[in-house]
Order: sequence, then structure tokens, then C-alpha cells
Amino acid sequence: MTVSSQINEQALSWFVSLREPDSTEDAWLAFQDWLEADEAHRRAYDRIEQTWLDCDEPDSAPETANDAPRDIPRGRQRASGTRPWLLPAMGMAAAVVLAFGLFGQTAPLQTFHTDGQSRVVVLEDGSRITMNRHTDLSVRMESGGRRVALTDGEAAFDVAHDADRPFVIAAGNHSVRVLGTAFNVLSHGGRFAVGVERGVVAVTPGPDQTPVRLIAGQELNQISDGAPVLSQVDPKETAAWRQGVLVYRDSSMTDVAFDLSRYLDKTVNVSPAARSLRFTGALRVSDEVTMLRQIQDFAPVQVTRSGTGIDLVPRDDR
Repeated sequence: MTVSSQINEQALSWFVSLREPDSTEDAWLAFQDWLEADEAHRRAYDRIEQTWLDCDEPDSAPETANDAPRDIPRGRQRASGTRPWLLPAMGMAAAVVLAFGLFGQTAPLQTFHTDGQSRVVVLEDGSRITMNRHTDLSVRMESGGRRVALTDGEAAFDVAHDADRPFVIAAGNHSVRVLGTAFNVLSHGGRFAVGVERGVVAVTPGPDQTPVRLIAGQELNQISDGAPVLSQVDPKETAAWRQGVLVYRDSSMTDVAFDLSRYLDKTVNVSPAARSLRFTGALRVSDEVTMLRQIQDFAPVQVTRSGTGIDLVPRDDR
């Protein structure tokens, strides 16, 4: 057996075992270790998963005995003729599709939006999404997976465990994949962050990048196309905004201004002299006057106003 064939069989074995009802978190951790050990592992697993999804979402309704023959798309001919190692996975997927009568059905796309208030969305499987203000996302619940597109904003997820239906979040060029856990995702203004409250999360920072495994108490931050930065956090603080509190630990004033801009719906600038300042503390979400008073009381800055919005400058920068 060639090395390629061995990898394909390993990928198929993982694909099947993770869908067992008794699949454990330890199994998920071991799978992540295998996935990250070699780029070929990830490619093999992605091919198998895509084949499952292709079977789950066919291009059109199947033929019946009375239908006239139809042309098969070339891509499908090639897949069935040159990848015999995929046949077990395809057979398994096809069996499930036939058993539940899913051919010709497309899961509806649900879209959700928030303005100045947060919102809780409960999915059909019991998973909960708490959307922060000014957030847009869409959800598609499929038999082979649960998919969320976070177009803009921030949301906290409490995902029901279902080994047969991985929960995948797409946020720009980033993706987050889980089986069942609680975590927070931010994607706004070129900033991407994932913090884990409970369980294990696999984060892909960008196209063709190796997934990064996060466990409870870890947070990944990335600015635009920069390198992702991993840090330790209190799991309870990953989505403290749900209780109306913004928590900072040795955070830059740029990060603080980023949040203030979102919550006040105004541009908050940081003067060059204040960009090196750090802030540790908590701000209670409130009206503009109260939040700006808090930042002046607790952080080493003062608030001024200019034609471009609100400015944060060092207290002695006058």
C-alpha cells in the first residue's frame, strides 16, 4: 500500500469514527493532532468531507426509472472513475441520503441581523447563538453539517454536540470548526478573534493554512493578514459582553478604541502618543457619556473630540 493510500484510509477512518454516537473529546483532540501532523492529512480529510457534502447536496433530483437519461457533469464522472478509495465514504453518504429522502432538498438559509441590541438565536438542534450588536450572520442546517457565515460583527456560540454534523463558521478567509463547545467569534474591521469558554475549537487563520487547535481558556487574535497571536484568558471572560461588560488584560488602547467604536457607533481614534499605552480593567456597556467617563477614569487617557470623531490621548498630552 502506498503512503497516499494509507493517508486516505486513515482519513476515512477518522471521518467514520468521529460520527459515532460515543465519540469523545479525547478522540477529537487525537484527530486534531493527526490533522496537523501533515498537510497531506488535511487535504485527504477535506476531500472525503467534500464528497460527503456533494452527496448530501446533489445538483438536482435523481433520475427515476421513467426519466430520460441525462448527461452527467464531467466533474462527477471524473470523481467516480478515478477515486475508488472514496467509494466507502460515498456509499455511506448515499445510504444516509436515501434513508432520509434528502435528494432534491436544500436546507433553507436563515439570515439574522442586529442593530443596537444583542439577540439570542436558538437553532433546531438546541445550539444557541448570542449575537452582539451590529452583527450579520446566516445559518444553514444540513444533515451532514451545520454552517454559519459570520458576515460582520461578533457572536457567542454554545454548540450542541453532534458528531454527525460538524459545526463550521466561516468569517471572511477564516473558518472555525467544532463538534460541540462554547466559544466567541469576532470578525469586524479587519480584526478576527476566537476565544474558547468550553471544549475544543479548530481555527483556520486563512486560506491554505494549518488549523490551530484552541482549548478552553485560549484566545486567538489576528489583524488583517498578520500572524495570528495566541494568548491565555479566563474562560468566563471570552464573551463577558453578554453580561454587559468589556474585559481587558494588558490590552492596547487601539483594541479599546476598536470596541468603543462598535458600541458607540462612532469613530474613536487613538493618538500616536497613546498607542503604546496598555489597559487592564473592565468597562460596563452603557451610554456614550458614561462609557467615555469610565475610560477616562480607569485608563491612562483623556477624551477629546475632533472633526474625525472621538480621540483618546495620553492624560499629559495637552
